[in-house]
Amino acid sequence: MKKILFIIIAGLAILINACTPMADINDEIDIALEAANKDAQFLKDLQVAPEAYTLTDEDYELSSNSSVANYKNFSASALPKDFLPEILNQKFSGEDAQAMMVTYNYYSKPFVDKDNAYGLSNTDYESMGQTYHNFSDADVAKALIAKLLDRIIYAEDAGAEKTVEYTMYSTYEDRYIKINEDGTSEEVSYDANAVEVSDDIYEATGNGKYKNFYAISDALEDLAKYAVDSAVTLPVTYSALVYKNYLPEFLVFYYNGTNWEVKQSVMAVSEPLNYALNSDDISLSYWWADPAIKITLGGDDYAIYSETSKYGNFDLRGSVPPGTDRDKLVEMIGGMLDANHSPVEGQQYLVSYAYYDGSNGVATIRIIKENGTWSEVE
Repeated sequence: MKKILFIIIAGLAILINACTPMADINDEIDIALEAANKDAQFLKDLQVAPEAYTLTDEDYELSSNSSVANYKNFSASALPKDFLPEILNQKFSGEDAQAMMVTYNYYSKPFVDKDNAYGLSNTDYESMGQTYHNFSDADVAKALIAKLLDRIIYAEDAGAEKTVEYTMYSTYEDRYIKINEDGTSEEVSYDANAVEVSDDIYEATGNGKYKNFYAISDALEDLAKYAVDSAVTLPVTYSALVYKNYLPEFLVFYYNGTNWEVKQSVMAVSEPLNYALNSDDISLSYWWADPAIKITLGGDDYAIYSETSKYGNFDLRGSVPPGTDRDKLVEMIGGMLDANHSPVEGQQYLVSYAYYDGSNGVATIRIIKENGTWSEVE
């Protein structure tokens, strides 16, 4: 009897010991199922990230930044590095370290380099089929000047820019005429405090029939005489309607790698973003972008220094600055950004530049301006 009882007790002990690991396994299964369910809930509304993607208007509206959502672009005040990842986090999942090339709109007012602008010659107008040495249609001017640049200006790398000055003919334009204290006159830019030429003034100056001046030269001469004869308190600025106008206009063109085209305020930009997968908690995974603003130096930048203007690159061989002096290279590139790109202190810039070290090449450098001094970011 004792033997039978011993066997029963031993059997119960074995069963109890066997149940303990089974309970642990069940707990692990429950935890795994809970985690899998959590992952599934996180992923159910996300797409698998493609190799490349272009943002839609609806995508911009996912941004927490009102200007991005309203204007459907990023800008210097709403950088992609700050507000693009949050849009992608709501749309795509990926593998750890996966890259996706994202194309988005970026607003940046083109830099008009008036000092180094290419001014159209009479021969240029004639080669573009213009009977008169001006344009009267802005769209025609953009198209024909782009084709002209394709023929006459060589650009080695995509991203090169060129400002072009041309003459636009138009009718019935408001012009601003300043009469100086000595009675001389000059045309000035917009003046919110300008005195609008009244019908009485048009009459007094002999231009009452059409209530405008035929040409800017007439406005300059007639208004100066009127102001002096009428003992008007000088100086004074008039807003006058001029019928016949030949106005200087500036357009910024950039080379897209194949052709020249007008640089718009909003341009498409492509850059890779990377996915950081958190395997412990997938809901903490995220897309991230390089914090640097990407800039490719162009002809206007290289024109800043005599050492770079001739060939449009940096000589890294040693005889011409910057040579092998890395600090000098940083200083010169920083000077180019100061002159043409309105840099912000504390902001990183990833700059692509052309160089010659026995052969031609393109490299990138990451720099930042702090306390007025440019330095390389290691």
